[in-house]
Amino acid sequence: MSDQASGDLGVRILDAILGSLTVLVVFQFGRRAYGWLAGFLTAAALAVVFLHVRDSHFGTLDIPLTLAITVGLYVAYRTLTMRGARPLLLNGLTLGVAASLKYNGAFVFAGMAAAQLLRTRAERSTWLTLVARLVLIAVVGVATLAVTSPFLVIDPAVTQRGVGYIFQHLATRSTPAIGWGEVATGLWYGIDPVLVLVGVIGIGYAALRRQPADWVLLAFLVSYFLVIGAGGSVFFRYADPMIPPLLLLGGRALADLVRYAVSPAFRYAVLAGVLVLILTPPLVHDLRYDLLIQQTDTRTLAYDWLAQHVPAGAGAAVPYKAGPAHDRAMVVSGKYSHGAADAYVAAFLEGRLETQYPIRELTRDDLKLTSLDSFRAQGIRYIVVGYETPGTGCRPDSPLERTLLAQGSPVASFSPTVGCPISVFDPIDTYYVPLAGYAGWVRPGPPIRIYRLNY
Repeated sequence: MSDQASGDLGVRILDAILGSLTVLVVFQFGRRAYGWLAGFLTAAALAVVFLHVRDSHFGTLDIPLTLAITVGLYVAYRTLTMRGARPLLLNGLTLGVAASLKYNGAFVFAGMAAAQLLRTRAERSTWLTLVARLVLIAVVGVATLAVTSPFLVIDPAVTQRGVGYIFQHLATRSTPAIGWGEVATGLWYGIDPVLVLVGVIGIGYAALRRQPADWVLLAFLVSYFLVIGAGGSVFFRYADPMIPPLLLLGGRALADLVRYAVSPAFRYAVLAGVLVLILTPPLVHDLRYDLLIQQTDTRTLAYDWLAQHVPAGAGAAVPYKAGPAHDRAMVVSGKYSHGAADAYVAAFLEGRLETQYPIRELTRDDLKLTSLDSFRAQGIRYIVVGYETPGTGCRPDSPLERTLLAQGSPVASFSPTVGCPISVFDPIDTYYVPLAGYAGWVRPGPPIRIYRLNY
């Protein structure tokens, strides 16, 4: 698999495998902590829950991180009753792996701390013992992080800049909503309202039952939500690691509901109702998404149109995020390729690499222009208008496009929708398929309109 398409497919297959493994882990976790039925219901829900299914399609770190955190929480629970240093080493190893995948994996430490607190209280040990155990877990975690991510130690200057960027990113307000609202919205539409409500009921039920696994899961959920939600730039996919613990608590509540049914016959009826309740909404959501995502993207249609119509010697102005193409000059500039200028890295840029005609990047500042002179001076024949923020651009939304309309209608238009439906998008993730609200959608992609300049 030497070509870029095969490489991308390989990474996506790996992500799908890791997402599937998470289903097996939550089944085992639920079975051990709450009983076979709770494990089954949780695994069944996670197998179809939309956000987890969607993100398992792609080569992002959020799904491997979710698996690592779920394993870390399971290890924390399973080592509750173990003695000696071995359980502490296991906790430290899983902590280090989770943090190595993504820094927010370190929040699994909250669940581990809750488990060690329970262990200390059960053994009637001192607080000093608890602190010593947590320090050992943290030290092993840091050592594992250094081994699995050696660049952190090899080049501390780069590490410092990277960590600084993370805090800068989280501190930057990207949307009017606060981060906690973004995480909650991602869960509400990403795992569907019914399962969110079941999870919330599970949290309340856990607060009443207070079994050992409850403390482990709740400690992680509360700490992760409070800290991640405090950021100003929160992607919906940041909620992925919260989904398995939330479903585990909800699955246990539903399992107890079935278990406490009055008679065996009624118990089977309740179980059937529970399965319909937790599986139908996400399955419908998955199906609507799958039917939409397989249609040709508007950017592909625009790319093919430009290839047929841009004459030799002419150029095009194309937006980077919402546009169909980039050229070699954009790669060499290092603006989006981090200084790498080979074709392999170019394939990771937004859009497709175009070699037949030059491209000027249509920037946010360009969208504010009311004059077309700078485009004409560069020999630009076509201007491709698309908007970076998903869910916008159904109508002309910029001074530049209004100026273009004054000289004539677009020569080509590619719309993903019939009309302008109201849909839910992650406002800071340039992913042009809605999280919810598929009515009126016929294909993925942003609205794209192509204008020809008059000379």
